[in-house]
Amino acid sequence: MNARALLALFFTVAVWGVGPVFIRTLSVELGPADHLAIRYALVSLAYVAGLAIIGGWRIERTDWPRLAVVSFVGMLGYNLGSAFGFAYVTAGIGSLIIGTQPLLIALLASLVAHERLTMATGIGLAVAFAGTALLVWNDLGGPVGGAEFVAGSALVFLCGVAWAIYVVLSKPLIQKYGAYSITALSISLAGFAILALFARSSTLATVSAMTARNWLDMGFLAVLSTFIATITWNYGVARLPAAAAGAFIYLVPIVGVFSGALLLGEAVTAEMLVGGGLILLGVAIAQFAPLVKFGGKSLAVVALVFAVTMWGLIPVAMRYLILATSPNAAMVLRLYPAGVIAVAVLLVVGVKPIAWRDWGRIAIAALAGNVAYQVLAAHGMQSVPASWTGLIFGLEPVFIALFAVVLAGERLTAWLIAGIGLALLGTLALMLGSSLVPASEVSPLGLLLVTLSTMGWGIYTVAIRPVSQRLGAFEVACLALGLSALPMIFFVPPDLPQVAQSMDLSQWLAVGFAVVFGTFLATAAWNYGLGHMESSLAGVFLYVQPIVAAAGGIVILGEPPTWPLAAGGALIIAGVALAQFGPRLRRTQFAAENP
Repeated sequence: MNARALLALFFTVAVWGVGPVFIRTLSVELGPADHLAIRYALVSLAYVAGLAIIGGWRIERTDWPRLAVVSFVGMLGYNLGSAFGFAYVTAGIGSLIIGTQPLLIALLASLVAHERLTMATGIGLAVAFAGTALLVWNDLGGPVGGAEFVAGSALVFLCGVAWAIYVVLSKPLIQKYGAYSITALSISLAGFAILALFARSSTLATVSAMTARNWLDMGFLAVLSTFIATITWNYGVARLPAAAAGAFIYLVPIVGVFSGALLLGEAVTAEMLVGGGLILLGVAIAQFAPLVKFGGKSLAVVALVFAVTMWGLIPVAMRYLILATSPNAAMVLRLYPAGVIAVAVLLVVGVKPIAWRDWGRIAIAALAGNVAYQVLAAHGMQSVPASWTGLIFGLEPVFIALFAVVLAGERLTAWLIAGIGLALLGTLALMLGSSLVPASEVSPLGLLLVTLSTMGWGIYTVAIRPVSQRLGAFEVACLALGLSALPMIFFVPPDLPQVAQSMDLSQWLAVGFAVVFGTFLATAAWNYGLGHMESSLAGVFLYVQPIVAAAGGIVILGEPPTWPLAAGGALIIAGVALAQFGPRLRRTQFAAENP
């Protein structure tokens, strides 16, 4: 591999990673408006001089509207969002939010340039969005300082949207006129607009008061970040495979986080680590999944991982909503909109003719499975932390296996009996521990309701699988969700309008996550994976769900990790593993002894 190209890309990501530190410093010390005016006065002069020397400023009349959008929406929007956003957001968090840019570019390219949006890109967008929401979760609906932080985060995110507009719309112009000409013209036009908007007599006073440190920061952004790093990036990208070059993008937010910690003393929190990890994971899924020949079980694996990750975060979102509203309100706000979306989608995509026996399976899955699951879980979570709920949801694989025996005629093995016994012993440990832990907020009745709710999901999984294979996983998921929404009319609390009016932004975001990602998309993904994989193998992925839920409850909701949580969770997971993998280990041992 080209060593010079690698060095060029390492240099580029180091410069771009440190850039947010200097953007934040200048925005705070000089003010966002003066920072932009001074910086772009210097940059625009340099680019205009370059255009005068080498030419390249002639643009056909028909291309000026596109160049105007690129300059005044893309380039100008990017700089306004970053300068004003970093005035309220730390360099580390801002760098992580900017890390969503590759996904925004892919999404915009599918909308504007009609490039194909793959399932992997959609999953990547969902995962990265969850990470971005996690970064600002604790400040949503908070005091004034929190509101400023959220506004700053939104501006930084919008600067990424603006940059996506710039990248997608400028591509035809760059191909026609060359990279330098379009870069110089767009930056110069944006610079003139910045000067018209923000340059004033007080800006000269700011210039005269700038310290040597301010000039060094300005020089870093104007010379290294804007000029040299762009050249080294293009040099490296031209000499390395696209996948290898794209991988360097992941280093930019990481460098930004550590630069903010080292140079500005910013704290690195658990929310930053988990949220940043989700953002990078989402970008990785979108970028590298197309390089793999997905199909069959490979795509089923992606779908199942997405589903169980979203479901792992559902106890966190629902617990947050239940405590803020009520079990019935939270349940109605989740299931009814999801059902409406599902029915609307079915009207567009259509569905194959359904036999009466299949309608019976769908009804059993929707009513005995999903509705019972939601009702019991919602009322149980009122007195059970999200981390505890998530671990109890880890019982789902053994209940799936148990109902496969009862409903589908599969064989009951000694391994399944032993696994169920061990897993239920873990649930008993949670119930006993809830009464022994001082000041525990855990109710044994709530634990029992959550445990019973997992049986509902076992019924759903076993009942829905044959229909999904015949009619299509996505269509059947939509049908089941639509039917599940109908009984919600009996659970609507009388004060629901007043509750909805009093909900803040964070609570509505929790509803949106539960409806779109945790219910609609996750259920469709689960049914797709289940339709392309054996039930027992699909159940393996449910191990991810309790881990995500426990981590989410502790990190996002601040729930304390206790010894009953650890002991009971370990017994549950061990029991599920024994029930699921015991027969396979036995078969493997028998094959080894009898070759």
